[in-house]
Amino acid sequence: MAKPEDSEENWIEQLDTLCSDLNVDPVAAKKSKESFLEIKRHYTLDGDLLHWMACAMYVACRTSITPTVQSGKAVESNCVSLTRLLRLCNISLIQFFTKIKNWMEMASMPNDFKERISRLEHKFAVSTVLFRNFQPIFQEIFSGLTNETIKSMSIKSKKHKLQPCSTNALFEFTWCLYICVKGEFQNSTDLVDMYHMLLSCLDFVFANAFMSRRIDLINPSFKGLPNDWLRDDFVLPKKAPCIISTLSEIKSALPVEAATMKEYKWKPIIKTFFKKGILRGNSEQLLSVLEVGNFDANLKSLNNLYETYVLSVGEFDERIFLGEHANEQIGTRTKVSGDEISQVIATFGPSGRACPDTPLTGRGYLARRAEPLTPVSEATNSLARLAAYTRHAKPQPSAHLLRLFAECGVNEETINKNIIQPCNGWMEQFANSLRESNCSEQTIKFRCNMVTCLYYKVFEHIIREEHRKKPQVSLQMLLTQETYQLTVYACCTEVVLHAYGVHSLRFPRVLQIYGLSAFHFYKIIELVVQAVFEKLSRDVIKHLNTVEEEVLESLVWTSDSPLWDQLTKYPVPASTDVYVQESPLSRRNNNYFLSPGSAAIDRFLSPMADTFPVKKQLFKDNIKPGQSLLATTNNTLKSEANVSEPSTSASNGDLTPTSTPKKANNSLNLFFRKFYSLAVVRMNDLCTRLRLSGDELKRKIWTCLEHALMRQTRLMRDRHLDQILMCTVYVVCKVSNNPNNPVERTFAEIMKCYRQRPLADNHVYRSVLITPATEDSPAERSDLIKFYNKVYVQCMQDFALKFAGRQKEDCCLSPLPAGRGDAAYSPAGQRVSERHQVYVKPLTSPPPANHHLTYRFSRSPAKDLHAINTMVSCEVGGATSLKRGAAGAGPGAMLKRPRLGAAGVARKLQGLMTDRQAV
Repeated sequence: MAKPEDSEENWIEQLDTLCSDLNVDPVAAKKSKESFLEIKRHYTLDGDLLHWMACAMYVACRTSITPTVQSGKAVESNCVSLTRLLRLCNISLIQFFTKIKNWMEMASMPNDFKERISRLEHKFAVSTVLFRNFQPIFQEIFSGLTNETIKSMSIKSKKHKLQPCSTNALFEFTWCLYICVKGEFQNSTDLVDMYHMLLSCLDFVFANAFMSRRIDLINPSFKGLPNDWLRDDFVLPKKAPCIISTLSEIKSALPVEAATMKEYKWKPIIKTFFKKGILRGNSEQLLSVLEVGNFDANLKSLNNLYETYVLSVGEFDERIFLGEHANEQIGTRTKVSGDEISQVIATFGPSGRACPDTPLTGRGYLARRAEPLTPVSEATNSLARLAAYTRHAKPQPSAHLLRLFAECGVNEETINKNIIQPCNGWMEQFANSLRESNCSEQTIKFRCNMVTCLYYKVFEHIIREEHRKKPQVSLQMLLTQETYQLTVYACCTEVVLHAYGVHSLRFPRVLQIYGLSAFHFYKIIELVVQAVFEKLSRDVIKHLNTVEEEVLESLVWTSDSPLWDQLTKYPVPASTDVYVQESPLSRRNNNYFLSPGSAAIDRFLSPMADTFPVKKQLFKDNIKPGQSLLATTNNTLKSEANVSEPSTSASNGDLTPTSTPKKANNSLNLFFRKFYSLAVVRMNDLCTRLRLSGDELKRKIWTCLEHALMRQTRLMRDRHLDQILMCTVYVVCKVSNNPNNPVERTFAEIMKCYRQRPLADNHVYRSVLITPATEDSPAERSDLIKFYNKVYVQCMQDFALKFAGRQKEDCCLSPLPAGRGDAAYSPAGQRVSERHQVYVKPLTSPPPANHHLTYRFSRSPAKDLHAINTMVSCEVGGATSLKRGAAGAGPGAMLKRPRLGAAGVARKLQGLMTDRQAV
């Protein structure tokens, strides 16, 4: 074993030995040594150096080109087995995936190589899930499977007498046949498709065992057998029974999907195997592969075929699940079964999880699962509910929708031109993308029809809701918005792709298929969720929530986003200017956070006059939270003077507005309402994990973050919200630190807590844009600390220093906006007023004893609510009112509503205004 303190000569000798054992060509061997030396010189490599050598060797082998004996032919990589490499380096698959991620970051590997590793991780997760399901299904059909190691039983002497195959040998043959057929598909990481293919494989093996009358192999209690199977006079039918429907019934599958997979994908490949001589038997009926003279040759042929496939593509050997040391090679503590699977899948981050975490903004709004689901049952449940929702639909407008159009004066020509024809064009675009993924024509037709049927149902729901909200708006106007309809179709496409688990077309690939921008796509997600919330599975809704977060946090801020064109015309609004003031209890609708007053027409039409700010204004004065309504100070006059003279300053092509115009883009306000909601939720979560609980400190962080977004908007170009947030938390904690309140946090602490957040990705702080690309030089990227020192500090230093020393008294803090799921972050619940200690939350358990006043809706007596109202009134009246109440003659004096003088009226109005702006 290599130790960190070993000399350079020792580990070079180990590398030479490793290259020799793997028969690596000299070019790849030299490349692996040079890369290992370079990384070891600049980084500290923890743990066993052999593990890091495995990473260097794998990268060198996968990035080399090896010529073959055929003229003009070459294969990528040099045919080194990943499984053998890991075995020689004594490293498990899970350890390797962890190490190779760090190695790629240190070696600055290109994105295409990182994507290859991501696909490999996901394929391992899918294979692990499938093998976990394979064994119990196999035992449902066949009997006699023992715990004896499969591989050891296949070692026989050369002159052994041919015997009928055992159940253990059949188990190995079935899995080898399955992974060989699976290797023929480019989209072999799609969980649902591969699960249905596994059922097709088991159906094929069962048919061969059934027609060979292998009573010793088939489980007599299997439901797919005829009733007279065990009778001596049983007559074999001309055709073996199909057990697809039986397996679908007992193993959470979709019978139509599985039957389609068997007929149009499985059978053509099996026929090809017979034609090429890979399988021996009856090629016409696809039988006799288990006969005594064929079985051993078939098993050997399949192993040779798969060995060639693994070496050519550089993937892990899925036969390791059959081996005696499967648990050590994979990296699980026990053999691949039970709860270890969820730990295996969760190792790979967001892109590889079969059951990803719920996003922060969805927590508290998505109902808990009725019962825990496995990855396969989760996927099939999503697909089954989608199929049920679209079962009776057709890929065309329904009669109800056509009737609505007729009532609103929309003629057939307009419907055909603005709805049906564009939809047919989008269907063809989707079909072309599926063809690029090597899907069969039957699969393409089926999925395109499902997307189109879902589109028309969702589109009809949105049209009806739009007509209900704004009957005065002509539907003709909405139908002319082609981008609006395209976003609906794209969102429905994403729902179908996710339900099928098509990893090769995962988001944001759908945006590229239809040429959509993320800024336009986000506008429709909420409307689609409203349409399908009760119809589709929890997993689909959670996925759309994740997509929305991904769009808001980074995709919409790319340099080619239409958002930047909007920001050249309109400034970034403050958080207090984009929130509609409403009752906190009305924020939940169908358990999903909705944008009040945001109809579809508002999201896609041109700028609207006099809609800024969106919130209802009770007073036209320039009043800030916490400022007296009656007193007019010099600062107020200066503020009014500044508003009357709007000005903007440009920096690197970005407008940095210093005032708010009277007109604004309503869709822009809707965007920033969602963006600010996401930002405050992320900030609260990070502060909670860092144990930063002070309200004043949170308001400082929010004020600084809001300033960065409003005045230094260019910081977000081609960057991520979390990058700006972590820098803001660091700088505010640093300048606010003092002996009495030590709040300073290091970047290491911040990034550690950030990694613990659901769906967090370390790529966010490992690869941050420093300088954009130019014609002469590529873009420079580095870690978060370098970005902070080189970019962030230059823009935010002067503003951040206002929170330190004498300047902090003159700094006006912004109120915290109410983000989604705020009640989840405060043990007391969701605070409904900044001025009063009043909270609202679901009360699922009896209130603790330290709650002074509590009112439970529909349960508590009216006097409890009256007591809370009296407390709020006394606080508004001030100390004088409280003293007056305390000096009363009777015990009920405190419950009398105090009379307020002029000063009391002013304070109450001020509190009312603060409440209206706080939520």
